[in-house]
Amino acid sequence: MGGGAASSRFAAIYDSLPPDIQHAIVEKQLIPLLDQVNKRRCKRVLASAAKMQRRHAGIPVIDLKSKQREVNALLDELHRDAKRSFVRERSHRTELIEQTVESVTCWLNDLWRLVYEHSVDFLLVHRCLLFVVNVLDQVAHGRARCRCAFTSMYVPIALKRKSGKVVKSWELTGAHNIEEVLQFIWRDLFLSMLASGNQRQIKKIPDMLDDIEDLMGWTALERLIYGGRKCPHDTDDDFEESYASDTDPDVDEDDNAFTDEDSELDLPIGNEDWLPKVNQRSTPSHARHWSHRISSQMPHFRRLIQSAMLTVFKVSPSLRLYSALIGNSSDPQATEAELMSYLSQTATSCPEVFAAALDIHALENNTDEIAALLKTHGHLVRPRDAPILQSAVTTMAANPFYQLRGLELIEKELLDTARAVHAALLGPFSLLDTPENREEIAQIGRLRQAAAGRQDRVERWVDAISTPGMNAPNPMALAAMVMGLPIVPTMEGPDEMELSYLEMDPSDPDLEDLREEFRPRLKQRFEGWTDTAVTVKGGSVVLQKVYRDVVQMMPFLRANDVVEDMLGRLADKPSKQYLIEAVDALSAFVKVQRRKAAIAKSEQKRRAAATGHTAEADGPSTSTSTATSLFPLASDSTSATPSSPSSSAGAEASSSTSSGTYATPIVTDAPSSSPESPPPPLEPTGPELGYLDPPEAVPAPLFAFYTGNIPMPPGTAPGAGVAGPLDGSAPFGVHGGGISAGAFGGEFGGAFGGGFGGMGDVD
Repeated sequence: MGGGAASSRFAAIYDSLPPDIQHAIVEKQLIPLLDQVNKRRCKRVLASAAKMQRRHAGIPVIDLKSKQREVNALLDELHRDAKRSFVRERSHRTELIEQTVESVTCWLNDLWRLVYEHSVDFLLVHRCLLFVVNVLDQVAHGRARCRCAFTSMYVPIALKRKSGKVVKSWELTGAHNIEEVLQFIWRDLFLSMLASGNQRQIKKIPDMLDDIEDLMGWTALERLIYGGRKCPHDTDDDFEESYASDTDPDVDEDDNAFTDEDSELDLPIGNEDWLPKVNQRSTPSHARHWSHRISSQMPHFRRLIQSAMLTVFKVSPSLRLYSALIGNSSDPQATEAELMSYLSQTATSCPEVFAAALDIHALENNTDEIAALLKTHGHLVRPRDAPILQSAVTTMAANPFYQLRGLELIEKELLDTARAVHAALLGPFSLLDTPENREEIAQIGRLRQAAAGRQDRVERWVDAISTPGMNAPNPMALAAMVMGLPIVPTMEGPDEMELSYLEMDPSDPDLEDLREEFRPRLKQRFEGWTDTAVTVKGGSVVLQKVYRDVVQMMPFLRANDVVEDMLGRLADKPSKQYLIEAVDALSAFVKVQRRKAAIAKSEQKRRAAATGHTAEADGPSTSTSTATSLFPLASDSTSATPSSPSSSAGAEASSSTSSGTYATPIVTDAPSSSPESPPPPLEPTGPELGYLDPPEAVPAPLFAFYTGNIPMPPGTAPGAGVAGPLDGSAPFGVHGGGISAGAFGGEFGGAFGGGFGGMGDVD
């Protein structure tokens, strides 16, 4: 067996052994061999060992167990202080938090030097960083509810070389931002591990990434690429510029800035892998202090991060994770095809994955997949997934083949939400749907808003529908209030206790089911579906149909004063705030849709009237524009003659108009060059009326209506009105066309012979 084959076999066996066994082999087998080799080779080995000793002189010493004992003692004292402060009303919580945070941050510089400058103890530093994350989580989510001291404390951190030159510094506000520093150190750890570690160490990187994901989530994996910074898709478009303009020492443009090439770790100049220092600009995924040996490992590190995130996607996909994988991939199309294949296999496994699948397909505009999923597994959609379903339905309805299906889903979800509001109202108003109360609210709705007695009937109706005993106060709380004692939480009702429990941690995903049960987001769901219907073609018709169904289900929504009185009964119950918001949203929806329905009805009547008058104008071709010139105004009253041949046509047109049913009069004159409507006709005044001697003309009374029909002189047409007697004995509207009566009707009607007959159809 050759020497090379023997050494390779020994190396493979050595790497597979536990650390203790490895040390034993070195001490018992390899060290004694130095006494058996020649002096030249022995001196070379000793010289190499001495060089390594000088290289790692002053290496930081990390004692994880001692640090754990120190920090755990501070955490125990913090818990005891939380118990004492509940009684003594004084606390040292702020000081204890500061001591704990300082204890876990003071050794971060040593951890970074250990893995970057000395390239040793990678696994030990990894365990230390995990310990820091656990400590920060315990401090942030301790017994005390207030986190102000933790989130507002000032935390300065600096990473320095062995020579004292600063590589990176932070001035953080809030201890929760220390995660950025930890991720910066982790990135340098993995890059150094890839650059100088052996294969046994490199194979442990996926497990180390899995530890980070399990403790901090998959977003921490993505931020590792950017050294703890926010990812580009989580910030604005000026991400690169904001990073480059940072004032940290590792990104300034100082030519004397310390870089990795100044370290004793780098290989000598004669080595073929050595490259001269390059003045590079710092970017989100590249730090200025890196050498070429370190920065060349970045593509490999990206692939490892991508693989770790892909493993998470297979178990729990999400839209944000999908976008991150596509954004970080070197081949987005191949990555998208791979993710879609995984998604198709697990989309219907559980409600969480189903909602994520809908969200992703909506982003990619896959209408066929959305329709297929909703058709077969629509029951997996939860109420909390309403925003995702709304986005998916909007995308699906944009396809004409699935537009009807989208409208059906919108109508179904709107009515389901309205029924959920109605069911929630039956708690405080259990007698809402009795026949007597429904009949009473119908009668109240017929009354005018300011009608006498309406307010009293509204109050009596709300009292009648209220659940008996619902408004009675807690007897213990009432007794304490009378005696002047404070109301402790045990005296509160069950709803208030549930509400206070849910508010302990609003961001806790484990309480999502309880929030959906006790505080459902009914208002947001209903308004979201309403907005979705507006964006879909044909959605306005669906909204009108839903409006009619909602009003039939809850007729009190038509009366604003009734809604206000009902909500006033719930205003003092914090646990019913979601119901107040939901009813208020339904009331606003009813107002808007009722207004739209009235406008549509008015528009329909106007179009019908316009159509009728257009057909009427297409009948006899006699134009009223001819008759317009026959009634003299003040300026041209002397230009008319009693024997004008056009007066017969004008009288005939007036008679034919008055004989039909009423419709809005339409002026059929030719359009004038002036945009104003024509002025009303002028009425003559005076004790006597003579056609050949026209009297002075004055404007018509305030309530006279101009219809486009001009009065004609008497006796010029067979269809003219009957002349009224001069003694004014004719009744109103019989002689003279129905515009005047009495003496004035006699004079005016007798002279003009029914010239105003066309006004008889005006109400």
